[in-house]
Amino acid sequence: MKSTKLCTFLAALLLVMVLCSTEKSEPPNILFIMSDDHSKNAISCYGNSDINTPGIDRLASEGILFEHAMTPNSFCTPSRAILLTGKYSHKNGTTHLNQQFNGAQQTYPKLFQEAGYQTSIFGKWHLLTRPTGFDYYCVMKMQGAHYNPRVFEPTDEWIPWKNGSDDWNKGGRIIPGYSVDVITDEALKWIKNRDKNKPFCMLLHPKPPHAPYEPAKRYEHFFDSINLPEPSTLFDDYHGRTPELLQDNMKNNRILLAQHFQKYLSQNDINNLDDDQKLKKLFQSYMKDYYRLVKSVDDNISKVLDFLEDNDLAENTIVVYTSDNGFFLGEHGFYNKQWMYEPSIHVPLIIRYPKLIQKGEINSSLVNFTDIAPTLLDLAGLPVPDDMQGKSLKPILEGKKDKVHDAFYYHFYRHNNVLPEMVGARTERYKIICYPGLDDKYKWELFDLKEDINEMNNLYYNSNYSGLKIEMKSKLDSLITEFEDTVILPD
Repeated sequence: MKSTKLCTFLAALLLVMVLCSTEKSEPPNILFIMSDDHSKNAISCYGNSDINTPGIDRLASEGILFEHAMTPNSFCTPSRAILLTGKYSHKNGTTHLNQQFNGAQQTYPKLFQEAGYQTSIFGKWHLLTRPTGFDYYCVMKMQGAHYNPRVFEPTDEWIPWKNGSDDWNKGGRIIPGYSVDVITDEALKWIKNRDKNKPFCMLLHPKPPHAPYEPAKRYEHFFDSINLPEPSTLFDDYHGRTPELLQDNMKNNRILLAQHFQKYLSQNDINNLDDDQKLKKLFQSYMKDYYRLVKSVDDNISKVLDFLEDNDLAENTIVVYTSDNGFFLGEHGFYNKQWMYEPSIHVPLIIRYPKLIQKGEINSSLVNFTDIAPTLLDLAGLPVPDDMQGKSLKPILEGKKDKVHDAFYYHFYRHNNVLPEMVGARTERYKIICYPGLDDKYKWELFDLKEDINEMNNLYYNSNYSGLKIEMKSKLDSLITEFEDTVILPD
């Protein structure tokens, strides 16, 4: 009996000694970097051989790269609201471009702030209302400028954006220099001067590569002597697919029709070139300007990573790189985003966290923007609210699961008479898209992404695929129900 009691006592004593000697884990810092309109296809670690992005490539080589991360509403304002809340547009209330975000609602920065983190945001905001949940902010309210950006901070008066008025952009301060360079400097200065006794959660939102395509001086002549390869679908005629109906009015999507690209054409070009020749010339000019802005973003990714290394912060800082939406780089003759086609919905997503993530991982599962907020909270050991609609990616990052989703849900809302409403579902192989407000011939699209990655062959009206059509419509219906959306699909 005495021997048993002694053994129990010694075991308990050993356990206490082990617990006492184990250091309490330090909460990770969060550094969330999100550029604007950066297609994953404009990054070398995603397979682009035309441009070199060593900063982003370095991040990927030291973390995990997601091949199929997607935004469920591919437009600047709503996608940013999705990221903050972990909820779809119909739940967070921000469905359209330039719509005021309800800052009183729950966001992941607020949850970090409540948990004792120092929170901040730098760069493009584009949610109209004053930022909430941040101890400090230094933001451009709307699009902002590439040179000498006007920024607003907590001590400044905040006048919400209103169409037709200039009052919203009065006040604040001008930071001399190229926006992504000087905004990054401001962000790193904040990290350096923070309270070192607290972890930080910082959001850094560069403006590039969003239009207007005004590059940093160091890249003004980048690619001048290069002729870039054209995408195979540049001269798409949209036959049998929904853009066929809208192609003559698509000034917000087609390179050939975009007013702000006409500067690339001389009067001689306009008089003597046919549409295909014009498109070829416009594509070259557009892509070179776009890549010039990408380079400035990448430079600053390198600057951030060097800063973390130099200040002994790299090991315990979760670094995320993404973009607010995908972007067309001439595919289907398009620029811009909005559509549910692959280049538009796909975003770069790279996460580095040396304490957890193996270097150089690549994941090909379906990932949703709604997953970002719960993932960051979960990685920090904070509870994930039940009303967040995304799923934590931590099991993937730990190597315990290959995926957390079997399907992806998309809902883009009608904007004026140019961009139609679209609702859709994507599985690993198939995609179905519904345009509820359009005529029957153009109301549905169905694609086999394994056989038709460029989405050129609409299978919906092909009787040979009636079974697949029923299966995918059922999948879409179930996602609408699961996420409690209010859209009603036509027959």
